[in-house]
Amino acid sequence: MMRIARRLLAVSIALAALPAAPALAHEGHGDGVLTHADTRAELALVDVAATAAAADAPGALPYAWCGDERTTDDVVHSALPAASPRFKVVYAHPTDRPDRFAAWRDALQGNVALVQRFLAAQSGGAKALRFDMGTRCGPQYLDVQVVHLSGPRAQYVDNFGAIVNEVESRLGPVDGPRNTVVFADTLNGGSYDYGLGENVLGTYGDRPGASNVHNRGGFASVLFTRDGIDAPGAGARGWWPEGMLHEITHNLGGVQWSAPHSTQPAGFQNPRYGHCWQGADVMCYLEDAGAAHAMRNDCPRIGGAIPQAYDCGRDDYFNPAPAPGSYLATHWNVYNNAFLAPCQQIAPACGGGMAGLVPEPPVATAGPQVTGTPRR
Repeated sequence: MMRIARRLLAVSIALAALPAAPALAHEGHGDGVLTHADTRAELALVDVAATAAAADAPGALPYAWCGDERTTDDVVHSALPAASPRFKVVYAHPTDRPDRFAAWRDALQGNVALVQRFLAAQSGGAKALRFDMGTRCGPQYLDVQVVHLSGPRAQYVDNFGAIVNEVESRLGPVDGPRNTVVFADTLNGGSYDYGLGENVLGTYGDRPGASNVHNRGGFASVLFTRDGIDAPGAGARGWWPEGMLHEITHNLGGVQWSAPHSTQPAGFQNPRYGHCWQGADVMCYLEDAGAAHAMRNDCPRIGGAIPQAYDCGRDDYFNPAPAPGSYLATHWNVYNNAFLAPCQQIAPACGGGMAGLVPEPPVATAGPQVTGTPRR
């Protein structure tokens, strides 16, 4: 594996193919690829008003968190079966910075609520993510684990591997596949918010079906928050949910090099591109001059907390019903990832009002009648 610096804090691990039986890990813990840092300048900012409206919709997951701060997994109240795949959300902070979980917890809950409603809408009311849910307050609350890192900020700042390796060592065993999403409080060494997420690109990452490596778990994402910036608090209605979903989608296997609108140049052996160029799209944005294609906004922006489509054109990484023989019918389709579940299995994750997104077909309430005056 090889590291390449690109712009400020940008990092990539080159990996074109995996061994026959890959060991899931990163940094000597992994065969996951890290694409370059995804910043707020490249991903859309949150529409606060629309975010609040989405979080407050009847039947949606609440955006205010309820539970007890824990440093262990809450298996007693888990809303998922023990062997189910899941995304574990973690709040982490270094020893020389305070534990601000109380000021972050509502934002983390809000992010999950907004991401779930967005995915449910984008899938036609069919699927959303399997997050580790369930606290003493009920199954609709996120089971967040707090990790008090063992060292000072300088030991972890902008260091994906150091953060994830220590966090995962604290999570304990799990019966099923698990991916990890870490909110690394104050561990951003720059002047902008950004995130990093792992995936596998190439043969094992691109194959369709259950054998795809992204079904196995073992991937991680980190969202780095800036030092000296106030925590979101109770009224923020989430914190950059699009950035969170973007990194999670990398963990799910998007965007593969072979995708029709991939930014990866053909035959390029040093992968620092892992996105698409056909925005407005959660996974598409303007890359540098070496990208396969210039950014082009083929789809309009949409309203809401996440104002971009999830796969513009439904032809690069996500399609609930790809046409036979099409790219996503013959390559990896994130919709089929084991870390997504049908909405009825993870209710109320998809939120209230889903019947309005996928209406029931009309049913006749009486037989047909002929009205009017007949004439030749």
